[in-house]
Amino acid sequence: MKFSVLLLLIFFTVHCLGGSEASKEDKTKHVGDKKEEPIKKYDLPKNVVVIGAGMAGLAAARRLTTDRTNFTVYVYEARRERFGGRVWTDKLTNPRAKGPEVDLGAFTLTAGGKNNPLIELAEGLGLKSISLGEVQLLIPWEKRVLNGTDLTPVMTEALKILELAKNESKTSKIEVSVKEAVDAVISDEKVHIADIASSYLIHASRPYVLGYSGKYPMSYHLGFAHKKVLLDGMGELTDRLLSGDLNEPPIHLGLSKVARQIKIDREKNQVVVRFTDKSQVVADSVVVAVPLSVISSGDLQFEPILPKAYYEAASEMGFTSENAVIVEFENAFWPHNIGVFVRAVQTDAEKGQLQTWFNLKPVSGAPALSGYLGGKAAEAFEKLSDEEAKKLVLSVLLEMFGENALSQGGKVVRLQRSAWISDSWSKGATTYPKVGSHPSMWDIFSEPICPGLYFAGEHTSFDDHGTLHGAYLSGLRAADQVMGDLCEQRRLEREEMDRRKRQAQMEEEKKGSSQEVDEEDSKEEL
Repeated sequence: MKFSVLLLLIFFTVHCLGGSEASKEDKTKHVGDKKEEPIKKYDLPKNVVVIGAGMAGLAAARRLTTDRTNFTVYVYEARRERFGGRVWTDKLTNPRAKGPEVDLGAFTLTAGGKNNPLIELAEGLGLKSISLGEVQLLIPWEKRVLNGTDLTPVMTEALKILELAKNESKTSKIEVSVKEAVDAVISDEKVHIADIASSYLIHASRPYVLGYSGKYPMSYHLGFAHKKVLLDGMGELTDRLLSGDLNEPPIHLGLSKVARQIKIDREKNQVVVRFTDKSQVVADSVVVAVPLSVISSGDLQFEPILPKAYYEAASEMGFTSENAVIVEFENAFWPHNIGVFVRAVQTDAEKGQLQTWFNLKPVSGAPALSGYLGGKAAEAFEKLSDEEAKKLVLSVLLEMFGENALSQGGKVVRLQRSAWISDSWSKGATTYPKVGSHPSMWDIFSEPICPGLYFAGEHTSFDDHGTLHGAYLSGLRAADQVMGDLCEQRRLEREEMDRRKRQAQMEEEKKGSSQEVDEEDSKEEL
């Protein structure tokens, strides 16, 4: 009896299980006469680390955070008190400031020519910008002031001189700087210059002061007109990139995180970032968005070391020496309707030394001026004491506007200045094409080192080098490279090339073998 019951239980169990499995099989194969879709398997989001929270790094991070399903993004910044890199609206020392009157870094946006993406970005974020307005040229020793219709023919002639200089550099047997090409045109007795004031304008221009290579057409510009500033300061733009718009998440930011080494682990297909505080993070991809001067200094190490071409490019690019000084008075004593003042100088030693001043009164309400220093003058200015800097500023403004006007300004309420050259995390301002450089050097840094190491910054694009919008666009480009898995594309391209080489080699060997067989056959026939 017990045995019969046991047989019944076994039969029942086998029958049910078999039926169940058959039922499962039927359901898998036929659900509404359609094949059931297999369950999708999602990978975990890829971890991306951005080194540097300047315009380039924040642009890359903001772009990547739009795809939260596939990427988690962390930004690490070396500075302990702020982010923004060479965008520095210093409201820490002056919390009541509106913005432009404390902008010590990138300050203006070029509105002329092609559309500036940062102006479009600012407008999209609801940030108001304003044009700086009219340019005025002051020639102190002649007590001559030119603006409006008086300045128009002078500007036209300055552009004509630049065009002649550009042609001069083309015919030169050796590469010359913009300064050398311009000086050659001005000293040429065959060239008639209607007003020498046009040369004074050129002497204050950035390419002339910094010694740009004369080989490239883009080096020949004045750069005084078509300037816009953000009413809340340029720092508001980097603030918005960090915090995000209404429907965007904020970017994860870590301050006081100094990267000391970036190691590519090709076996694990990962990148390790080590910091000076002995911590480290592991990422699928890393975007290096620090200034090129930091890379070339060796402060940031790479393992394995970067390919030789990267270091050669870094050593051949020029690094600008530039600074700003902001001086605020009790009263504004300069013309309120002028946006940019350009001071003519007589000696090479004075070139780059507070030749260009921006009127901050219309854009901020503060009776303040922002002065520009470039080249050797910028380097020397950093070494001055605060009292010496103030003395130099007042002597220049006295020369420009006269004693009577300067006395109406009252006391100096505030004097702030940058020191980008000695700044540990900047080591200068931006890159520029010095004599001997080539556009391909910038292109090198637009290419990733695979797997997983990408670069962003104004030094990765020759067309937009030395500009804030160039840094912004480079961040977007680096993010797109990560999102498009450019390293994987490069790997597949190499595999395809290798496959084609092997195929060509096999066909060549097959062809050779066939020829040998034919030769043997012909010998036998003979």
